Amino acid sequence: MDRRMRVSAALIFFMTTLMTIAAFVPGADGPVSRQDALEGGNTTLLCDSTPDTADDELMLLVWYKDNAPIFSFDARTETKWSSITFNTSKRLQADIRQQPTALVISDLRGDDQALYHCRVDFLLAPTRNIGVNLTVIVLPSQPFFLDELGNKVENKIGPYHEGDTLVLSCLVIGGRPPPRISWYSGEDLVDASDGVSDIPGVRENELYLPLTRDNAQSLSCRATNTQLTRPVITALEIELYLPAYNVSILWVGGTDGDALQAGKPAVARCIAHGSYPSPDILWWLDHRHLSQHSNQSIINSSNTAISHLELTPSVGDNGATLACIATNSAMAPDRNSKADVVVLNVTYSPLVEIIKEGDGRLNEIVELDTLHLTCDSKANPPIENYTWFFNDIEMKPNSIWGSVTNTQTLKILEVERKHAGRYSCAAANSVGETRTEALSIIVYYPPECAKGITLVKETLKCNVNGLPEPDTFFWHIQPSGEEIQHLTTGSPVLPLSQVTGGLSGLLEASCEAGNGIASQDKPCKRVFSLEQLRPPQPQQCDLAYEYEEFQMRCVPVENATYYEVSVWRMSTSNASLLLERRGSMGFGVSQALAQGGGGPWLVRGPLGTLKMGDEAAASACNRYGCSRPLLLRPSENLLDAAVTPWWKYKDVGISVGAIVLVVLFITSTSLLIRLIRRSRRKVPVIQVLQLDDVARDYLDTIGEHKVHASCSLRSCSSGYSDGSTESAPAVDRRRKPRTLWEWEPPPPDVTLTLHRESAV
Repeated sequence: MDRRMRVSAALIFFMTTLMTIAAFVPGADGPVSRQDALEGGNTTLLCDSTPDTADDELMLLVWYKDNAPIFSFDARTETKWSSITFNTSKRLQADIRQQPTALVISDLRGDDQALYHCRVDFLLAPTRNIGVNLTVIVLPSQPFFLDELGNKVENKIGPYHEGDTLVLSCLVIGGRPPPRISWYSGEDLVDASDGVSDIPGVRENELYLPLTRDNAQSLSCRATNTQLTRPVITALEIELYLPAYNVSILWVGGTDGDALQAGKPAVARCIAHGSYPSPDILWWLDHRHLSQHSNQSIINSSNTAISHLELTPSVGDNGATLACIATNSAMAPDRNSKADVVVLNVTYSPLVEIIKEGDGRLNEIVELDTLHLTCDSKANPPIENYTWFFNDIEMKPNSIWGSVTNTQTLKILEVERKHAGRYSCAAANSVGETRTEALSIIVYYPPECAKGITLVKETLKCNVNGLPEPDTFFWHIQPSGEEIQHLTTGSPVLPLSQVTGGLSGLLEASCEAGNGIASQDKPCKRVFSLEQLRPPQPQQCDLAYEYEEFQMRCVPVENATYYEVSVWRMSTSNASLLLERRGSMGFGVSQALAQGGGGPWLVRGPLGTLKMGDEAAASACNRYGCSRPLLLRPSENLLDAAVTPWWKYKDVGISVGAIVLVVLFITSTSLLIRLIRRSRRKVPVIQVLQLDDVARDYLDTIGEHKVHASCSLRSCSSGYSDGSTESAPAVDRRRKPRTLWEWEPPPPDVTLTLHRESAV
């Protein structure tokens, strides 16, 4: 057996040696296929060794590399042979039982690239040749990058701004066949214009790329020279500053759809995508900065910034713009921000106020004019209905307010006084109802007579009703027997002091008032008797005889400006009193005070002489006439006191005066001498002065010559006085014995012995 094997091996070697002499001609000797394999990898060469007929059989199978045998199989002896070059590394493996038979070459090297063919010998059939042109692919090196200055760049380059142009070279060393170099942004090809570098064995692709948000992501350089494996890729991160490309505002709480409610908090969320580095998110409501009420978070994996804002809108925020602005502080101000803006839809209860249409003040209107009120409102959503109130009572359609009371306007064509009061309106929408504060409407009307004209003391008053209060009064005054006087006042009172002429009779008065709205339609009229304005009758008076005449003295009464005195005498038939004479008595209270000089308030008037049976009268008077007179009748005592005493005669008076002076001189001299002597002597000496009979008689009776008068001043209960005085002492009218004189001596002080009768 061993010998047989040795013979077979020798035969196979001989045959393969002979076979190298006849070279394989592709196409002529047999078909040739192309086959690629990667350096360092495996490849399988296939050869169809199946006989064409069943009665034929395989005899010999030989593989050649460039016509040099590398493997053989002798089917007759089941013997395999391989070249020493491959067998040392055991890189050749053959599977004869597989059809077609497979020759596996492992751990391929660059020199394994060649033309391989297999020769198959059959027992009957002719020899079969099949060629395989094997190409061993050598992959290029890992690409690397050089910037425009020739500096090697690894992992990351930048920073750049959007719109800048990136200049970058990608270089690849080696590779068979020569590789193609391509630039990719993500999976998008951006440049495939590779070329040969100045450096031998190096290929290069220089990239000029305007940077945008899209082409700057995952920039990579790919080198490939076969389809058997993935390209050799080197990625490079470009640091590109980018503003946010999308900013959006969403409501996440406190809203009803997209509507906010005034006074109710709501939460808004702002999302900014694509900003690098992370942006600052700012919130603005119109021109107000709201970022102090927000918070911000960052999601780096997706370059996303999120900010939440809590907002409590007010009524004035309806229609305002809420802006969310994402600002990249690393970029220039003119291209660093992106914003989203929403218009706020803020719902609220109606805001209402009453507006009075037309001329004039807000709360004033003239009677019979048209009152036009508008319930001015502002609301979101729109107002659904209106309600009017008068004096806090809801208006219902009736004869006063008309048939429509639920509209925005209220119109009263002819205003009357009953329409004066407090008006308010209420407006309602789906959010709520709001009612205005009451507006007080004042209805002005012209003056009209109320209580007419009244007389109070010495003042006329025109009592009228009007709104506003009348400020002008036109008077028409006609005293009895006088012409009509036309007067104008700025107040409803007219002092009678402004009326000229006499006022002792009747007074016809009328007045018309004006208040700026219109004049009084019908004047107020009245006729007055002015007797009530006369002063009262004097009640405290007395009769006196002084200064050699009778006088009437009275306490002044109220409202008198002057007084009259008169003397009345009984007619011859004793049936009535006749006026004898009349005179002025004095003035009113104010002048009586001035003349009183601190004494009693008295007015006086002279009566002249009175006789038995005469009566004196006193009346208080003013411009409206005189009071009833107070009558006083002088008593007998008062009439006696009016008789002229003896000392009133001139000669008697001089004689009596001389005697009195002599007596006084003698008496005083005697007293002086006595005082001198007493001062010289220790024992007093009494000296008797001898008086004549006339002096002694006068001194004995001097105390009885005084006449006492009745001087009472009391209130009177009637208009008459009998002149009696209970408190006055009786006058002693007994006469003393005469010595030298035939008349009574005069009293020592005539001015202190006034003779008076009082009204009691």
